[in-house]
Amino acid sequence: MRCDRYRDNVGPLIDGEISPEERGATIAHLNGCPACAAEYQRLQDLRRRLLVARVPMPRSLVHRVRARIAREAAELESRPQRAPMTQTLVALSSRVDRMRPWLRQAAVILFACGISAAAALSWSRTATEREMITHDVVSAHVRGLLQGNSVQVASLDTHTVKPWFAGRLEFTPVVKDLTAAGFHLTGGRVDYVGGRRVAVLIYTRRLHEISVFIWPGAGEEMPAMAAPSGFNVVSWSHAGMRFWAISDLSEAELKELPPLI
Repeated sequence: MRCDRYRDNVGPLIDGEISPEERGATIAHLNGCPACAAEYQRLQDLRRRLLVARVPMPRSLVHRVRARIAREAAELESRPQRAPMTQTLVALSSRVDRMRPWLRQAAVILFACGISAAAALSWSRTATEREMITHDVVSAHVRGLLQGNSVQVASLDTHTVKPWFAGRLEFTPVVKDLTAAGFHLTGGRVDYVGGRRVAVLIYTRRLHEISVFIWPGAGEEMPAMAAPSGFNVVSWSHAGMRFWAISDLSEAELKELPPLI
């Protein structure tokens, strides 16, 4: 009966639709029940495959639509006139003249729609990437909590943690001692986010564990936000590196990290 109860909580746990009390009890159960933990991992893998399977609208679609409209207009203009009478030609010419303002307006509207579509596609790609990274960060953080392997190199000393990453990554992560600010370094590990190997630094504040994911690149700064499973996430870029931090700390406390690293 205990497994039935907590297995029903696995889906809401992944979707972040569970109370903090139920989340804590469910994580504790998953940590001690291999069958339920396997079900949790199966659903996480399925969710990730569904996210990866999304196919965004190609950017070239707007250009293809414009080219097709221009081609149709050119073919229409090149068609021979079948009405031989001069009066008919004059009437048609007059009608075209009256339609020109509407055609210009239609062209302006089409151009505006194209710009809007391009902006929407760009935003969609950014949103999809952000959603996938958020999913990976949350999954890695929860997996570390459940399996007890959030730390592969345990040390409070930055001079021990930073060299440990040498040879394991193609970059050198920033490792800082933030004890004075209330964030205590406990170690680090290597994990995967967005299909790449990343560095993960583990800090603690009181009884809360914080995972800071680091990899090279630039990205938009994102304020602290609620993430699935009741966690908070914040991301930022600095000196050619991207940072994503996740914890069950409050948003206000988590937002103290970016200026420190």
